[in-house]
Amino acid sequence: MIRAAYFIALACLAASLESPASADDSTPTTTTPTASTTPPTSTTSPTPPRPAKPTLPGVTVVGVLPHDDYRVATVGSIGPLGSTTLLDIPYSVSVLPLDLIKNSQAVNFKDVSKYLPLVGYQEQQGPDILRPQTRGLQGGNFQNTRLDGMTMFITVAMAMEQFQQIEVVNGLSASLYGPANPSGMFNFVSKRPTGDDIREVSVTYNSDSIGTGHVDMSGRFDKNGVVKYRFNGVFGEGTGYVDDSHQKRELGDLGIDVQPWESTVLELNFSDYRLTDTGYPGWFTYNEKINLPSTPNPTWVGYDQDYLGTDLRTEISVGRLKHEFSPNWHLVVGALNQDATRNINTQVNNLTSSAGAYTSSMGSAFAPRFVITSDTGYLDGNFETFGIAHDLTIGTAGYRASSYSLINTPTAARLLLGSATIDSPLQYPYPAAGVVDSNANFDSSDTYQQGINVGDMLRFSDYWAVRAGVSQDWFHVNNFNNKGAHTTEYSNEGASPTGSLIFKPAGNMTTYFTYASSLQAGDLAPSGTINAGESLAPYRSTEYELGYKVRLATIDFTAALFRIERPFANIDPTDNEFKITGDQINKGLELSAVGEIYSGLTVYGGVTLLDARLEDTPLPTTDDKIYVGAPKVKGNTLFEYQIPAVPGLVAMFNYQFSGPRPGNDTNSFFVAGYNLFDLAARYTSRVASLPVTWRLSVDNIADRRYWSTIGPSNLTGANTGNLLAHFGSPRTILASASVNF
Repeated sequence: MIRAAYFIALACLAASLESPASADDSTPTTTTPTASTTPPTSTTSPTPPRPAKPTLPGVTVVGVLPHDDYRVATVGSIGPLGSTTLLDIPYSVSVLPLDLIKNSQAVNFKDVSKYLPLVGYQEQQGPDILRPQTRGLQGGNFQNTRLDGMTMFITVAMAMEQFQQIEVVNGLSASLYGPANPSGMFNFVSKRPTGDDIREVSVTYNSDSIGTGHVDMSGRFDKNGVVKYRFNGVFGEGTGYVDDSHQKRELGDLGIDVQPWESTVLELNFSDYRLTDTGYPGWFTYNEKINLPSTPNPTWVGYDQDYLGTDLRTEISVGRLKHEFSPNWHLVVGALNQDATRNINTQVNNLTSSAGAYTSSMGSAFAPRFVITSDTGYLDGNFETFGIAHDLTIGTAGYRASSYSLINTPTAARLLLGSATIDSPLQYPYPAAGVVDSNANFDSSDTYQQGINVGDMLRFSDYWAVRAGVSQDWFHVNNFNNKGAHTTEYSNEGASPTGSLIFKPAGNMTTYFTYASSLQAGDLAPSGTINAGESLAPYRSTEYELGYKVRLATIDFTAALFRIERPFANIDPTDNEFKITGDQINKGLELSAVGEIYSGLTVYGGVTLLDARLEDTPLPTTDDKIYVGAPKVKGNTLFEYQIPAVPGLVAMFNYQFSGPRPGNDTNSFFVAGYNLFDLAARYTSRVASLPVTWRLSVDNIADRRYWSTIGPSNLTGANTGNLLAHFGSPRTILASASVNF
């Protein structure tokens, strides 16, 4: 609560120093027009002003102010929301811009997600395989993540160097994107060719000895710029923070824009990314009767072996066609194909006592391959009827997602490595049978989903507006055995509606109340239950959100109160049936601030106050208990200060914090929270007439040992196995130099 009070005080102080600004000095220098921030002067105009729709080149190139205040006014790739200013969107939306991704020297989503103060994550098989979350609810393997507006798998290798920015819609989003976990929507935006040539080469050092080279190039194939390209290439290799660990990264990402006419552009993207990590710490699992011990030193050898780890490869092809019929009407259609292989042989340490004794096994039974083909298409525009202004979007989105399994499931004896204690990890000899070959796999599950969504913003005056939307979706699941025979099948359909009442007391601020109802497919009953293999009926989650946004001359503030309720599935111990056994109810407050709070001092931060509980469970020991891993307070605040005496020098300080988290369903023990501090600096100068940016940072400068993830056994609430826990990263030194030529 002290941290929350500190953040609120900071927001109020900055607000008192600011005053509403005109459109000229409050809008970032971007190619995307934004709404005027001039306060309304009349309530009698039958046709209130609306944000101008951007031209096609402006849809994908989003910038920030020259002094990197990290503010983004408009997003044009968030799909069914159309090309709307963030101020006018009746949802809590966060944007992580390119400049912050570069300045953080991040290489994966875990690295960069800490700067999104309202976002969390659930690590799966290491820091590169995780599920993002908002408001204390975990996302799925693919339902909650998009690439350029199309569904993709997130629990695979992803390189931050290929993205322009990351856009996050918090909370329920099924009315916009179709059935999904009520954990928000994460849209990764690809880097696109630019109007000006880019020639940037960067070299990076990551302790202990990982060196990386990155080239980012953009240009034209012809003098008229009909065909433009953007290429990002990465190669990195070295030893990580554990002795004998190893990392290797290889990325090739090519974007091509073909624009034969000013009103039409074809965007093509091809990427191939491979990541190999061995020797890094595995993770720990434990049952409800075990208490997690204190976090040991993650650099000790033995929590994983130098011959174990992950070998991941992700290939993605994307095509999108954008056409502007007029300044008011735009069409976008696209398709994506992603093929991701996952050779996972990471060490899993199963705690057998609260004192820290554990048994180690190879975690080799996870899905070795994911394939998805997804599509999107939407038409958005604005018009008037009877003096009411409309911003209408009509669209469709869907996918066919295939998950693969090992043909021969390894036995527990085949995977067993040995036993040790958490304070004395051991190195185990290479298994006589070798590690498991993940190439022998089969398509075990195909999921189909397609939907139609409609949304309309009705503006009645300069002050009042209503947004209504609905997504009608059909989904189907087929499961197969390792002989290719069809085993189980499931299909259903349903609608996910949303509605918002919007009041703008001034042109630069918005208040809103939003209701949303979200559909998602039910879980399959696990083996050992009386209804094993059967699918539960679709879950329906509901959310209420009350929000406020204001855009001042140099800083943006947002606040949102929310309540989310979703069904909670579990095994009922009274009859051994897998069924809905209660509800998870998450209530909370989000606060964020982005921009300049004083001349040269920039803040990018926020905090979430959360109360996530299980209600109406059949067991008194779990009823009204806080959900596993959900802290009551969590956030991050980044400060940047431009040193006036040294032009080009910027100092950075980052503070990441989390409160204690319940370690099991009964809340019999809590895992300690953490406070992490990062220090960094960057300096831009000229060397041989070329601009060069030097960056140096120390993450977790106090070398705090902490559990970064405390997770339930199943992210949808189906607690049918062990809980899990991951180590946080130790102190890390990052240094880089980027030269433009």
